[in-house]
Amino acid sequence: MDVSTSAIHSRRRSHRRPTLATAAAVLALTATGCGSTSNPPSQPPSEGSPYLRLVAGYVDYARCVRTHGMPNLPDPQVDDQGNDHYPSLDRQGAWSWPPSVIADCAKVWNRVHAIRDQFDSAHPQHPPLPPATYAQQLALARCIRGHGFPGYPDPNADGSFAVGAVPAGFVKSNLSRQARTAINNCSKGRTR
Repeated sequence: MDVSTSAIHSRRRSHRRPTLATAAAVLALTATGCGSTSNPPSQPPSEGSPYLRLVAGYVDYARCVRTHGMPNLPDPQVDDQGNDHYPSLDRQGAWSWPPSVIADCAKVWNRVHAIRDQFDSAHPQHPPLPPATYAQQLALARCIRGHGFPGYPDPNADGSFAVGAVPAGFVKSNLSRQARTAINNCSKGRTR
């Protein structure tokens, strides 16, 4: 399993627009892609729609997870942005996928992300960030690269990151100590 396999187990981007002062908290969510809503789609999706295929993919992944280390995992809730949520786990605090899940369910997760890409392509993109906010996010990404993550990407113009682009260690449910230190230092304006 390559390093990107751990990163693919992260969630999708947040739709909040952070300032540099709040970027550290939001960055962890943005990098992992957690959505900010948990509402079902406002209109019932048509059969075979990207949304229904995405929900089915997440349910398939949950089935795999249940057979590889987390037998009590509920089916996820999927919001209208296509983000999966596990409220019962999230209420317990920080959690992470066991190594057996990451290794044994990687193929299923890759299929989910292929469907997710189709879902995202079928929905309009979010508007670009204001230039000053985008400049702050670019500076934050540059700072994180200088704090031990040379492969950390610049955000897209809307503040999002491509699936799998954010290095392992920035997974919300398993944020590494090095990633946390980089986020803390960079959000405080320390460039080194």
